[in-house]
Amino acid sequence: MTATPLYPPVRTRDEAEALIDLLEARLNSVEAVIREETDHLATARLADAFALHERKALEVRSYERGLSAFRDNSIALARFKPSGLDRIKMRQGALQASLEANLRTLQTLRTVSENLLRGVASEVAATRSLSTYGQSGTMSAQHRPSRSTALMVSGKF
Repeated sequence: MTATPLYPPVRTRDEAEALIDLLEARLNSVEAVIREETDHLATARLADAFALHERKALEVRSYERGLSAFRDNSIALARFKPSGLDRIKMRQGALQASLEANLRTLQTLRTVSENLLRGVASEVAATRSLSTYGQSGTMSAQHRPSRSTALMVSGKF
């Protein structure tokens, strides 16, 4: 049993052009949502970035279906040589660059959050000694509390 193609077979140059236009529109949508997510992540608007998850998933699935139709019709596309074929290849490169920027942003956020958590954990785990005064009425150097900076957490996400 063979699967029914999602897109009808390309039989004319006009149909080849239409498939290219469809794939480019879907590529534009995916790239736009990836860039929007990256912008939100880069400016620490995490809630806004996470809110894009469903939209991004829908756009990616739609693009994958278009890409599948593109592959299924690769012979016809090679035969008809639609004008947008080179444009699609360039756009693929732009999408790749957007995905790489998104990944770098996510990696940076991960590193920052890990460092923040390590710092908080070390502060919490640090042993605290009682502050006592010696006979002269001054604190001895070994009992002076460590100078730690306050932790500031933003409630704005």
